[in-house]
Amino acid sequence: MSYIAFQYAEALHNIAVESNTVKSLLEDFKTINDVIDEEIYNFLNHPKISKKDKKEIIQNSIENDLLMRFMFVLIDNSRIPLLKECLDEFEKIVNDTNKVMNIQVFSKKLLSVEEINQLNVNLKKRHNKTIILENIVEQEIIGGLRIEYNGMILDDTINNYLNNLKFKLTKWQRWEYE
Repeated sequence: MSYIAFQYAEALHNIAVESNTVKSLLEDFKTINDVIDEEIYNFLNHPKISKKDKKEIIQNSIENDLLMRFMFVLIDNSRIPLLKECLDEFEKIVNDTNKVMNIQVFSKKLLSVEEINQLNVNLKKRHNKTIILENIVEQEIIGGLRIEYNGMILDDTINNYLNNLKFKLTKWQRWEYE
């Protein structure tokens, strides 16, 4: 996390709250982030292209006035490289404000609706937040689940248990021969 990106995102969030446009701004911000490919990013970040030309492209491309002005600020301060981080930080702030937690659940196969609902209920009780679960299939997983949220990882997979056992056995074996 970049503290600078957080500061920009927090300022943007405060203005969006005042103008009651948080939801639409977040949607537009995600769309813009998805649309900006490497070529556009290089254009917006190129030091020899004038800020005026960059702003003109942004002005013709973005309808959301607040997002457009935010992009102008990033251009003026040469902070376009922080665009993705600003979006991530902005989304975290919105989720924290709305008591929403995004959780990724990794498994060998797709979880059933019942399993997802049970996991959702347990996590909601534990964190007292609305839970948005994303089930991601990883073929490498032998069994069990790995849950990731807020930079935390709860790895309850067989793979993890085997790796820990392997580490302990090799550590014990080295200690035995020393």
